[in-house]
Amino acid sequence: MQVSEIIEREVKEYFDGTDGFLVDIKTGNGKKVQVFVDRMGKNIALEDCVAISRKIEAVLDESGLVSENYNLEVSSPGMGNAFKVFEQFEKNTGKNVEVLLVDGIKIEGILKAPTKEAFSIEEHRIIKKKKAPEISHHTFKYEEVKSVKKKINFK
Repeated sequence: MQVSEIIEREVKEYFDGTDGFLVDIKTGNGKKVQVFVDRMGKNIALEDCVAISRKIEAVLDESGLVSENYNLEVSSPGMGNAFKVFEQFEKNTGKNVEVLLVDGIKIEGILKAPTKEAFSIEEHRIIKKKKAPEISHHTFKYEEVKSVKKKINFK
């Protein structure tokens, strides 16, 4: 069994019956292991990260698949990072996102109706000040998209 398979199993077991989910696992040169987790209803708590880290650490230490002095980091995926799993699309439904298409076009809008095959964006473009914005709807299949990130507004 590979390191990432062990981690995936342990995280899924930890979150069983909850709204928590695994976002990504990054392993580098056997010394650094990064695990990104989140929750549907709220952001992941520090206590969850600590508990998951201890659970994974116990199994990895026994497995012998990582070097003796490896570094394990368990954290949220971060607000500015691209979505990796469907649950992130579900969690961010109704929120502003930035979509980068494979052909390089960027579209900003409100994330609507994600399914396992596609998602929609409601784009609001202001043509003239003091006028209602022009609203257009776009539907994208995941293979048409290079990345989707939550749009952070500091207003």
